[in-house]
Amino acid sequence: MDAEVAVIGASFAGVSAAIMLARARRRVVLIDDDRTRNRFAHGSHGFLGQDGVPPAAIRDKGLAEVLAYPAARHLPGRVTRISGGPDDFVLEGPERLGAARVILAYGQRDILPPIPGLAECWGKTVNQCPYCHGYELADRTTGLLAVDAIPMHHATHLRDWTDDLVLLENGVPVTAEEAAGLDRPGLRRAAGRVLRVRHSGGAIEAVELDGGRRVEMRALYLVSTQEPAAGLGEALGCRMVETPMGRHLWVDDHQRTSVPGIFAAGDLCRPFPSATQAAATGNTAGAACHQDLLGLLPAME
Repeated sequence: MDAEVAVIGASFAGVSAAIMLARARRRVVLIDDDRTRNRFAHGSHGFLGQDGVPPAAIRDKGLAEVLAYPAARHLPGRVTRISGGPDDFVLEGPERLGAARVILAYGQRDILPPIPGLAECWGKTVNQCPYCHGYELADRTTGLLAVDAIPMHHATHLRDWTDDLVLLENGVPVTAEEAAGLDRPGLRRAAGRVLRVRHSGGAIEAVELDGGRRVEMRALYLVSTQEPAAGLGEALGCRMVETPMGRHLWVDDHQRTSVPGIFAAGDLCRPFPSATQAAATGNTAGAACHQDLLGLLPAME
């Protein structure tokens, strides 16, 4: 067997899982295509000891630490298929590999509205999470884009980062109850669909609405939908969880999926993205996977 554990995905979750296994002196291989969800962001924020450090730099340092252990190796590329079962999984990809256990850590991808200019600003001045980016974008005229519903949570949530918030209704109806909740100083509403985002090198300058109106702003938030960045978990028959933000893999407290021998970690099995939580769930998955190899984990309920 080529590896005792194959970890698919080598960002915060995958690397954290791999280091636990390498320290347990288990042969572990990390496989990834270097297309992380956080590759658009300049810095990772709220991560203890790493605040403001580029995500790629954190990942590269962690990967180097893992590969310092002789039991670990890294294989660039994309896994296209997993077959078999516990103690006899077969992975097709850059190499054909056998593994006793598999940890899925390939993350999620954000599905953005098809508005010209929006994707070019994503992770820079257009974001979803104010905890990740709000401090750097604070005290600016800020837009809040409605996609499928009026984002009432964000409308209140952003109050501590800006006192000049523009709700871009984008054709989404506003109920009387929502209108009452939006009626406060520092928040204004702009009707009409958003046609394009004007920017300079990813720095948003304005949005253009149907009817020719232009709304100036220097930051924009939206609640994106998301989906797994690969279909491996679904192809294996892993149980999925549907949420208003999209779907992700179900896991138990030990990061086990519903398929024996398959674990998952990171944003792939959570509804909300978080670098810190991704690393934490990777740590749990790596330790639990090691204990599963030893027969120490309790049976799934």
